[in-house]
Amino acid sequence: MSRRPIAPIEYLQVARRRWLWILVPAVAISGATAVVARKLPKLYTSQALILVEQQKVPADFVKPTVSSNVAQRLESINEQILSRTQLSEIIQKYGLYRGHKLTQDGQVAQMLSDIAVVPIINPDQQHADVSAFRISFSNRDPLLAQQVTGALSALYISENLQSRAQQAQGTEQFIDSQLQQASQTLQGLQTQLKNLKSAYMGSLPEQQQANLTVLSQLQTAQQANSDALARAQQQKTYLTSLNSAVESLGAGPEVKPPTPLETQLRDAKSNLSVAEQLYTPEHPDVIRLRAQVRALTEQVAQEQAAAAKVAKAGDSGKKASQPQVEGQIAVIDQEIKQRTADQADLKTKVAALQKRIEQLPDVEEKLADLTNAEEVAKANYTKLLENKQAAAIGAAMEQQAEGEGFRIVDPANLPERPSSPNLLYIQIIGVLAGIMAGLATGYVVEMRDFVARSEADLNFYTQVPMFAALPLISKPLLALPAPLVRSTAAGASET
Repeated sequence: MSRRPIAPIEYLQVARRRWLWILVPAVAISGATAVVARKLPKLYTSQALILVEQQKVPADFVKPTVSSNVAQRLESINEQILSRTQLSEIIQKYGLYRGHKLTQDGQVAQMLSDIAVVPIINPDQQHADVSAFRISFSNRDPLLAQQVTGALSALYISENLQSRAQQAQGTEQFIDSQLQQASQTLQGLQTQLKNLKSAYMGSLPEQQQANLTVLSQLQTAQQANSDALARAQQQKTYLTSLNSAVESLGAGPEVKPPTPLETQLRDAKSNLSVAEQLYTPEHPDVIRLRAQVRALTEQVAQEQAAAAKVAKAGDSGKKASQPQVEGQIAVIDQEIKQRTADQADLKTKVAALQKRIEQLPDVEEKLADLTNAEEVAKANYTKLLENKQAAAIGAAMEQQAEGEGFRIVDPANLPERPSSPNLLYIQIIGVLAGIMAGLATGYVVEMRDFVARSEADLNFYTQVPMFAALPLISKPLLALPAPLVRSTAAGASET
């Protein structure tokens, strides 16, 4: 094995000795690379720049119904346009890849590799979003590349319009279905509320004051009827005793005690006097006591008139007065019967009214729950109705292409120079590869040469220390005869 160079000067010496081995591979590879590069198929790339425009109607007037940002929508459009079906139609329309002997799937895969969609993001926006994007297509025919790029640009614009219109329409349909459900819910709650009010009519919270007023009136009437019933019973007792007294009436004068009606009249007047001092003349107790005093006064007057007739009649009128007293007793019996029935009816009404009033807390709670649910449903229905109107306006805006859209700023250009292959880049790579190959070849040749050219080589090969070195003297040898020069040079070389 030859000794490897160590110092940089040794590498330079190797390059000087093996320059031909280095040059030939470098020139050969560089030339071959240039020839191959020129024979590679040339691809022309056509580009188009599409700008993302904001909606033409201010968002303060018409709220957009499409909530997705441009990046998301562009990704969705890419999936639709760059689908196998869509690309197959473009390939058939423009006759792409006819001479490539590719299957249909291979043609689609090749076209996908030839298409590039590069989004451009504006960093100055509050929410960095795609403000534009560039579409490019590469083909061997520059005119065909321009046509396909223009077709792709048109597809992106039309697909964006269609996508936004479908999203807006879908939003409108969804809100409409929600609105119908909200309407049914609201109608159901209104029906429940109506049925509840019908079932508890008379026990509703707004009827509480009226129920209390009616209850007070019924209780007053019940008390008045009870007092009248007591008076009728007392009067019946009095007339019954009077009838008995008429039968046993004597000639001598008799001092009569006050009748029960007179006692009641005296108590009623006393109570009225006290009530007038405590309350106003319009107070219900004062009015009731006044009516009671008037009724008792009339009854006492009738009673006194009857007693006077009995006193004048004497013994001769005893038999004639008995039928009158019995008739009065019969009338009073009828009155007692009627007032007893009225008292029972009043008691039933008071009990029913008290039951209604007792139900008020439960009814009020049920009404509050249903009313709150109805208000929530009504607010939800109103909100959905507003959203439906906004969605309808937004859908109309999208259908008229007044929303956010794509606009071609730079149409597809006709490329004048091929975009690939890059001949300069390939040639530079070929030259570098040739130089590396030449250097490698020269190094291999040098390593296979075992000639000692320096003191280091001699030490490496012989492993013996060198005591002296004679320099090569070439000029004096030129004066010697040629055979001697050759022999001397040969001996110096062997040394």
